[in-house]
Amino acid sequence: MSQKRTHEIACPFCGHEQEVELYDSIVVDEEPELRVALLSNRLNRVECEMCRKNFRVDKPLVYHDREQELFIHFDPLIGGRTLEQAEESFATAMSALRDLLPEGVEPPETHLVVEWTELIELVFLLEEGLDPRLVEHIKYMMFQQNPDRLDARAKGLLFDAQDSTDEQLCFVVQDRKTRKLEAVLNFSRADYEALVNVFDSGDQLALLKEQFPGPYLNGRLKYLQDQVMADDEAADAGVFSEVPPPL
Repeated sequence: MSQKRTHEIACPFCGHEQEVELYDSIVVDEEPELRVALLSNRLNRVECEMCRKNFRVDKPLVYHDREQELFIHFDPLIGGRTLEQAEESFATAMSALRDLLPEGVEPPETHLVVEWTELIELVFLLEEGLDPRLVEHIKYMMFQQNPDRLDARAKGLLFDAQDSTDEQLCFVVQDRKTRKLEAVLNFSRADYEALVNVFDSGDQLALLKEQFPGPYLNGRLKYLQDQVMADDEAADAGVFSEVPPPL
């Protein structure tokens, strides 16, 4: 069942401290209204009792849909927390879960996200039956093929389930600083299915998992990391790229 606890939080607008009840986990097949609240940005929202401003509290949250076998762990990078720390905590939690299960029983496939938009995007992706690792590979290719249009240091790509069709997967370009949606890129579903077939074999699947070993899958971040590596190798060889290193 879904779980809530009392937390002491400070208003980001006026600094007033108050105690509020926030969800630590939601089981949406039991309480489908919580799925609606999450996707409409109403979950774990607070109204400051002093200044009356409304805001969302980003804190660790587990999303569980047992009917569709969806298990997502949201671990926001706040307070100086790093991605490495989030991945270490995730690995520790999964190890503890394995220890609790009977021998030979594997835990459910669990996904890690660190941004609220990633959580919502992944819910839609998994409900659509899409492979998150393959979708991030597609995003990687989009950044790779559109370096002038898509500056990976400043822009993100989000899967748009609402505007996707039977023929096209829709991706929205988002400015990571302002959070404004700026443009739309489409990817053929036929091409997606072709990639599914390509990566269906053991060797090709291993390459995809090598590119995105998990548990955190992010095509934009992987592209930036590869750009830094390429620039370092070019510098070592005495060749200097015209593209500045990513921030």
